[in-house]
Amino acid sequence: MIQLPDLSLLAVAALFWATYWVLRQTVFRPIGGILLEREQKAASATEALARALGHEKETLAEIDRRLTGARREAMAEKDAVRTAAGRRRQEILDAARERARASAADAQRALDAEVAAARAQLRTEAHAMAAEIASMTLGRHVA
Repeated sequence: MIQLPDLSLLAVAALFWATYWVLRQTVFRPIGGILLEREQKAASATEALARALGHEKETLAEIDRRLTGARREAMAEKDAVRTAAGRRRQEILDAARERARASAADAQRALDAEVAAARAQLRTEAHAMAAEIASMTLGRHVA
């Protein structure tokens, strides 16, 4: 009698491929899609982070530029105010010196006038005293 070949190997192979196809449709594809979507989201988040960091660097650089410009303007304004104050101080000092010189010159002229007046008065008094002394000494009136 002829024996039919054992078909159990074919049955196992058919069951294997059927199970594979079911698992592929119900498990592997959805999990693969989820993993692919996850990778895309991670890549998108990484790119967004890189853009945000680049934008942050640009913003910080712009803030630094503005701050440096503001410092320069403040220093220039401070120097301008300091220079103007120095000029004003020098003008006040020059005016005060000029007033002091004028006052000293006026005082010197007044003192010279007083000295001249005192000398004239002393001369007059000296002549009068000399005439009086001469009159007393000679015993007669000397003019």
